[in-house]
Amino acid sequence: MVKIKVDEDACVGCGSCVEDCPSDVYELDSEHGKTVVVNEKDCMACLSCHEICPSQALEHDDIHVAKRLYIDRKVNSTISKII
Repeated sequence: MVKIKVDEDACVGCGSCVEDCPSDVYELDSEHGKTVVVNEKDCMACLSCHEICPSQALEHDDIHVAKRLYIDRKVNSTISKII
């Protein structure tokens, strides 16, 4: 199971993660206007919430997101033709 932390100071309450999560892991707390984790066990670690969060308020323990440092243009070109 992935442990998810929401940085309440950073969260702007936009609800993007709530709308984007395919597993309904999050809800927007209407009282505080912040995202809360409600179904952590259902998280499949797709990190779509992490990517869409404008304030980078979400952290998944033991999962480290790294930027791609290398892009193979030939592979990308081939994939583009298939897709």
